[in-house]
Amino acid sequence: MNCEIDKENNLLTFNKLNSENITNAVTLKPYNFNANMVSEEEIQEQFNKLKIKLGAENKIIKSAIQTHTNIVKKVTRENINEEFTNVDGLVTNLKDVLLITRLADCQGILLYDSEKQVIGNVHSGWKGTLNKIIENAVKLMENEYNSKPENIQAYIVPSILKCCFEVDEDVKNMFLNKFQDIKISELIIKGKMKEGKQKYYIDTVEINKRVMMKLGIKEENIILSNICTKCNSELFHSYRKEKERSGRHIAIIGMKEN
Repeated sequence: MNCEIDKENNLLTFNKLNSENITNAVTLKPYNFNANMVSEEEIQEQFNKLKIKLGAENKIIKSAIQTHTNIVKKVTRENINEEFTNVDGLVTNLKDVLLITRLADCQGILLYDSEKQVIGNVHSGWKGTLNKIIENAVKLMENEYNSKPENIQAYIVPSILKCCFEVDEDVKNMFLNKFQDIKISELIIKGKMKEGKQKYYIDTVEINKRVMMKLGIKEENIILSNICTKCNSELFHSYRKEKERSGRHIAIIGMKEN
């Protein structure tokens, strides 16, 4: 197994990141970080509880205001108090920071460069995947921190998988047009007709994996949880399953001081 679920603490962690002493986690229900459903006070209480569980009491929580863009920003000592509005990925080399993304079926991709000591956390829904947010994140790590792709590890947290990511013809065609260079047709399956519309299933996890490999990240350094959030909605929040009643889980990554 690439990851472990701790039902007592309602957390999933990646074994390889644990072995490298990197703080990482994906929250399980009943954690809920949807600000439309939970008060700011309750969200802060959950963060405080999590930091204690993760041994990260003195860390700063940093997240962006996600709007399904392909924009990635670096977190520095100078801008750490900014809100990062309309941003869907963050990277940093600060060791007192935990990077957070909020998710409910969308892919969270955790990045770690052990050589340059840089981390990233990317929110890649289907729009972000289509617009190659992961490419922007990797290139930002290269340009700002001199990271080399072959030293970057990538971890794709539980998200909606090909079995459940059903789309209409228009979305299928957007993916077909964008990703010819990675043999996209292999990653699309024709589904059933529903209400007179042809449906398709797309493997967006494999798309991001292939994009990362084209950028130079080694296949063995791309770790998949292989857990579908819709199929496992008793554990994770799933917008496709729960619609407007869906909460949000979070993915977390941070470096320890030593």
